[in-house]
Amino acid sequence: MLIHEVCQKCSLTKKAVEYYERQGLLHPEVGDSGYRNYRDEEVSRLKEIAVLRKLGLGVSEIKDVLASENKPLTLSKYEYLTDLKKQRISEQQKGIEQLILNYNIDKAMEEIRTGLDRMLALKEKLALSFPGSYGMFLSIHFGRFLDGKADTAEQEKAYAEIVDFLDNLKIPDELERDLEHVSLMRTEDIDHITGTLHNAVENPEGYMTDNRKTMEEYMKFLSSDAFKTTPAYKLRQALSEFRKSSGYDEVLIANMKMLSPSYRAYAEKLQKANELWMERTKERGPA
Repeated sequence: MLIHEVCQKCSLTKKAVEYYERQGLLHPEVGDSGYRNYRDEEVSRLKEIAVLRKLGLGVSEIKDVLASENKPLTLSKYEYLTDLKKQRISEQQKGIEQLILNYNIDKAMEEIRTGLDRMLALKEKLALSFPGSYGMFLSIHFGRFLDGKADTAEQEKAYAEIVDFLDNLKIPDELERDLEHVSLMRTEDIDHITGTLHNAVENPEGYMTDNRKTMEEYMKFLSSDAFKTTPAYKLRQALSEFRKSSGYDEVLIANMKMLSPSYRAYAEKLQKANELWMERTKERGPA
């Protein structure tokens, strides 16, 4: 199929099709006469590109979707990032409104330096630094505590160290592949999971009482030989090793505690909840 037919079928201009070729998204055959011949699969790919572009995805994001083995999962992450962009636009509008009322550039610069826009950027980095649903999970989990300002020297330092950690993060290829294959979880599913975890930490006594049997069965399964044969066990072990070797706890977690007082309080409650569960388990003895 020649380019003018492709343009009609895909509702694209010739310049757009040629641009996507230059970006490496298409590889049509070029005949002796110099005319490009587009196969049916390339026409389908162009339709896919056109739809994704209309939905606001950039070329690099489209490449990610096209290369992904789980396209809905990849799109779910971009849906979440789009929501963060909406929040940033809302913050920018508030800043403009403030400048209209009082055109104080120094005050505006300080608000931008310490304000929520930087926390939104941190949520984006968390989502993009880890493949699959895991990045979104971390972003939503930590995002609950990124609602303040970094206005002290200690918080500024912590913010900078977290950003540096995420910018230089290297994930082993095998772990990256495993994370890409994590079951599809939408934003609302992850939000529900993190919300349940948060509620359990806030009231560990009540949660353990209400869910004791389920928790005991789950812990029993985690220690079973059957669990050790599952992909979930392999991923769990790989993530544990990654946390040890990457400085995840020493850098990311430690600096999150300095950056966010609410996260520091949550981490302390989480530790107490874990200690309580271990104590309760020891009291009951082996099942």
